Parts: sequence; structure tokens; C-alpha cells
Amino acid sequence: MSRRTAVLVIAADHQPVYRHYIESYWTDLIQHTNAACPDLDVFLLIESGMSREAFAHLGDNVIQDPDTNYRSLVPQRHRRPGVPGILSKTVHALDVLGGDYDAFFRTNLSSMINVTPFQQFVHNKDEIGYSGAWVWDDALRSDLVAQNWVGAGRIIEDLSELDRHLGNTFVSGSGFFLNPTEAASLVARRREIRWDIADDVSVGLMFDRHEQLADFSLVLSPSIAIDEMVSRLRATSASHIRLQHFPVETAKALWRKIQRDPFWN
Repeated sequence: MSRRTAVLVIAADHQPVYRHYIESYWTDLIQHTNAACPDLDVFLLIESGMSREAFAHLGDNVIQDPDTNYRSLVPQRHRRPGVPGILSKTVHALDVLGGDYDAFFRTNLSSMINVTPFQQFVHNKDEIGYSGAWVWDDALRSDLVAQNWVGAGRIIEDLSELDRHLGNTFVSGSGFFLNPTEAASLVARRREIRWDIADDVSVGLMFDRHEQLADFSLVLSPSIAIDEMVSRLRATSASHIRLQHFPVETAKALWRKIQRDPFWN
């Protein structure tokens, strides 16, 4: 089944490693998919008020949240880096692109898409819904408690505040799918969203169905030797690669090894 897919990448440029990912991997991937993959589009998502200078060369492959009213979404005392900005620009992108795509994959700058297996997965899967590689199954509320987000004076005073939400599972924000119906539902129910907690947890509250995708993602850590990383990238059938907590020097060293013969081509 051929599905037109949008990859939505949470983007920022305030750290050197983020700027490197934008200038190297994501620029190359966008150029490749624009030229060779008519069913796959990649968009970098940036927040309201953020300079577009680092993204100017990417043109229509950048979506900027135009006017996020943080004051109405989250009280000042509960705002943190990425909250509510990451979720706000995700919902805005789903709103802008809704109706144009058969699947959405939300990820981040420190990820890579292995294009051929990714497209094979999307096209061959009978049904795509809220899903990803790393799932906190029936553990959303217990995770909120464990993270000290619940209690007097905290973001959630009592778990009963969440009774209106059906979901109790969330999929890691490093990579999750939504189908068009789910995307439209999230946009339509934006007034029900808990904007004051982590974006992936908040999305999980909104859905009572999920799927864990076995063997979908490969994790690389900076403790692995660069040549070994390259070998794993060349050999893997994983669709999604997670570069976990890479310092910029390691990210650049890996890029130097793969840029002339990108594994996703």
C-alpha cells in the first residue's frame, strides 16, 4: 500500500550539535527526499519567534509555529524548555498538513531516517496508528508519579485531573507515528491537551490504542567506536536511527565517515 508520509522533526539551533545536524544530515536528507522520494516529505518544525536564518536554505521544508500563546497554554511557573513549545509546533504542523498525508512520523534532530526500510515499512504495513519503538505500556500515570510531577504544588495536583483522558500509555517522542485520523483528532481536541507536561506523555493521554514496533529503531551511543557505528548503519534494517546524547565532536566524526556514501540513499 502506497502511503504519502510526512516526517516531522522537532528542530532548534541553540546548541552546536543541533546546528550540525541541520547543516549536515537533515539538509542532505531533505535534498534527497525532495529529488527522489515523491511519497516522503521531511519538515523541520520551529517555534514562534525563532530566527529562520539557520533554516533559510530549506525553504518549504520548514514549518514555523506562527503565534503560540504560551500564557494561555501553560502558567509561567510550569513552563520549561520545550514545554509547551515542542507540542505546540507539532500540533500546528499536523493542522497545516492535515489532509495531505497518509501517515505522520514525529521525531527529533538527533535521529536519522533509513529511507529504504522506512518506506518499505510504511508501504507494507496493513495499518498505521499511534506507535513507535519505545513504549511505556499502561505506565503513563505511574511514570508521572515517579518523575515527581504529581502532588500538592506540582504540575498535576492529583491524578484525578487526568480522568477525562483515556490513554495510559505513551510512545517515546524520539519517534512515533500517527495516522491522519489520529492527527486530526489531536488537532480538533487541542483544548483538552495537557500542554504543561512532556509532549510525548501528553500525546499518550489522548489515545487509548497503541502499538510497539519491534526492530523499528536502532540506538547508537557515543561510547561506540565510529567505525563500528558505520558498520552497524550499513548493516541495519532498522527504519529509524537514534543518536543518543551525542556530543557535537562525535556527531561530526560520524558524519565525515558517511557523508560521501550516505546509508539512506
